[in-house]
Amino acid sequence: CEQRHVINPGDAIPLAQTKGDGPALRLQCLAARKQFVAPEKVAAKSNQEVESLHTPKDRDGSDNANSVVMLLSFGDFEFLDAGDLTWNQEKNLVHPFNLPGEVDVYQVTHHGLDSSNNPIVLKSVQPRVAIMNNGSTKGCLPEVYHNLTTTKSIEAIYQVHKNLRPDGAMNNVPDEYIANHSAQCEGNRVQLSVASDSRSYIVSIPANGHERKFATKATGR
Repeated sequence: CEQRHVINPGDAIPLAQTKGDGPALRLQCLAARKQFVAPEKVAAKSNQEVESLHTPKDRDGSDNANSVVMLLSFGDFEFLDAGDLTWNQEKNLVHPFNLPGEVDVYQVTHHGLDSSNNPIVLKSVQPRVAIMNNGSTKGCLPEVYHNLTTTKSIEAIYQVHKNLRPDGAMNNVPDEYIANHSAQCEGNRVQLSVASDSRSYIVSIPANGHERKFATKATGR
């Protein structure tokens, strides 16, 4: 029968595990409805020093501020998806405590709109890879693109669509890292595959043959 559950910060969604003694797979809620998980529940470290990176923006009156924030972990690998969480709420995710910690892959929040993607988050979670689920004219805005490309930890940025607005001349990654290039979406995907031991992962675009391998951050520490 169908069931409805209200998810709360700190909740973990049960997932089927790999057979044998493989790494644990875990999906945990860090925030929902402008409420955030208690720092001690995720062993979050104090992150006071990044406060100066946050410049408040006008309040977003939409429901996006209530977004659910999820952290997906598979052994050493960690993936952060903050949905459409908005700028001022993003600060609470990493300050005064860094609730996600450092992650491997960051799904660019809110399609790459500048009402999200606060640099205080990028500098705190220090992703190695960023994947932007933008549209051909939605998202990938100049401020967001600048913040991504100037985040020192980021080695690669992927876009689901090429930015076809006039500013796309300046705000696009190389074509090799873009899944769809025309206004008529071909439906090509950006694919992420994590090794069975969680020590590395591959980001690929099957439609153009692109494939790049990365070590998980925990492996490199």
